[in-house]
Amino acid sequence: MAQEVRLPQLGKAMTQATIVRLLVELNQSVDKGQILCELETDKATLELESPVAGAVKHIFCTLEQTLPIRAPLFVIAPANETVSADSLKKLQAEFDSLLASLKSNSPTQLSSAGGAVHPNAQWVEPAQPYFHNGKKIPLTRRQRIIADKMLASKQHIPCFYLNIRVDVTHLVELLEQLNRTAANQYAIGDFIFLAPPRGMKHYPIMTGRLVQDCIMLAPTIDMGLVIAAESGTVAPVVRDVGSKTLEQISACRRDLTQRAKNDTLTPDDLADGCITVSDLGEVGVDSFIPIVIPGQCSILGVGRIFESPIPSGKGEISIRKMMNLNLSIDHRIANGADAAQFLDFVKKQLEHPAELLDKSAAGQSSKM
Repeated sequence: MAQEVRLPQLGKAMTQATIVRLLVELNQSVDKGQILCELETDKATLELESPVAGAVKHIFCTLEQTLPIRAPLFVIAPANETVSADSLKKLQAEFDSLLASLKSNSPTQLSSAGGAVHPNAQWVEPAQPYFHNGKKIPLTRRQRIIADKMLASKQHIPCFYLNIRVDVTHLVELLEQLNRTAANQYAIGDFIFLAPPRGMKHYPIMTGRLVQDCIMLAPTIDMGLVIAAESGTVAPVVRDVGSKTLEQISACRRDLTQRAKNDTLTPDDLADGCITVSDLGEVGVDSFIPIVIPGQCSILGVGRIFESPIPSGKGEISIRKMMNLNLSIDHRIANGADAAQFLDFVKKQLEHPAELLDKSAAGQSSKM
């Protein structure tokens, strides 16, 4: 019996993909599980396997063609079976209609939709090119998509920017105390993930997403984490952060970081989010202005911890550990007052880490 092979929906972060390699030819015999083609989304590259053994009776797709999910790609049937012309004509008409709809609605952008991960999808990332002075480095399709999204953010999202300095002296002390007995060492970034959900409960507009003529507030607080991996920078999402303890957040961050470096993240790991945290403090950056990811309200830039003399109010000066936070905000969603109060709330939470830790241990829900 003839078997249609369609473009699978690989989670809610995908509605289309591009054919980057065709690995079979017309009338070629294939085994079950044999790779038919390689597909590329803005998140990763994957291999599509044949669901059955047989012969390739028809190929609808072509190389470098971008197609929507559920588009027919191949027809596979037993070698001695003839596929009716009427059924192929019907599938070709469906293919042409889906392709025309994609071109008219969204010719270049990848967007989000619901769905489950296809069981035959295997994630693969190309190796990084070797860099040296004078070498011409062609952009991969993934790099081009990221560049387009960042350009679209700067062109179409009217952002404003807030900066605040945080005294993290007590936070560093608490971190050192916890790590003396912790089975897995905590990081400053773990605490930084604790504070924004508390602020978003007070200022829920900061969870907003612009959807046509309304602002949709998120049902849970999901936070992105910028990770620099060999295959490129990614921002996987920690789900429902407000209901998690410090230990759970730390475990999620370690897991996402490891999978980012192993190139085993899925599209669902990279979808949605209310806010993203970009931490360049570990590489010595004092302060920077991050770019808002389209579809999110804001992004928080975290600088390094440094020592600074601070007047105590009694004519004395003490040396305190300080850190800069920079918040970029989509002004279409949040106004200056809400964003400023939210950032100040985050600052106060980080400056009173014992209280923040107590709230984390209570496992408060982030349901809005």
